[in-house]
Formats: sequence, C-alpha cells, structure tokens
Amino acid sequence: MAEINLGVLLTLNNNSSYSFQNYKVGTSVSYGGRNYAFAPFSFTGAISNLQGDNLDAGLVFVCNAVTRAWAKSAVDEGWVGVVRVMLLKEDSSIEKMLYSYTGKVASGGWDDTRIELALNTVMDSVRGNVPGRRMNHQLIGNIPITAAINV
Repeated sequence: MAEINLGVLLTLNNNSSYSFQNYKVGTSVSYGGRNYAFAPFSFTGAISNLQGDNLDAGLVFVCNAVTRAWAKSAVDEGWVGVVRVMLLKEDSSIEKMLYSYTGKVASGGWDDTRIELALNTVMDSVRGNVPGRRMNHQLIGNIPITAAINV
C-alpha cells in the first residue's frame, strides 16, 4: 500500500506575514521565493454546486487572540487567499504542486476552539469583487470579433 503525503501552503492577502504551512511543525518552508511559517490549520477543499458556477472552500484555524485579530480583518476587508496543495516526498520536502485555489474571504466565525473562514471563488463575479482579468489574445488565443461564425 502506497502512502501519499500532502501539505498545504496558504498565503492571505499576498502578505508574507500571513503565509502558513500545515505540515512541518516548528519550522518554516520555502517555496516560490516565500517563507511559510507553521500554523495548525486545515483546508476543506473546493466544493462545486450542480450548476458548476460556485467553488467555495474553507479554512479552519485554532482559535486564540492572535488568529482572531487577523481573521476579523480578513473577513471585514475581503482578503484574498491562495491555497496550494503540495505532494510531499518522504522527507517532507515538496515534490510538486497538485492543486492551487484562489478565493476571497467571504465570511467567517469562531467558537472557543476554532476559527472558520469561507473562501469564495474568484470566478464568481456576482458575489466576489476580486480584481478581474480581461480576455486577451495571450490568455485565450484568437478572439472572434463578429457574431457571424460558421463552423
């Protein structure tokens, strides 16, 4: 039976002060020119609805005064979170990135033991106000400029 080792890297608001990893206790991890400090958190993954238009995910942290302070700012200011799920080698070094998710912190809450943050997909243009992208030739190739297209 083969074992698969996974780790999660998280960056909130493109800020190095809020860059965390959840698999190397007591040490930081470097990836892509950024250092990720250890924080005990979980990523619930993206869930799609039947229409396929909504990919929400969640983050769960331990509740304490430090995490409550920045979690409140994340919700109030609509921070953008980038989550990278990494495949790890047996020595816990990164082999490759399996999945990347970018979402806006849309809501959150806490109780005595945990803080939960809900991330909405940046592709949801109705609910999320994340800086958009314009379609251009470099992103999608040739763009038709007429409705008279024959196949």
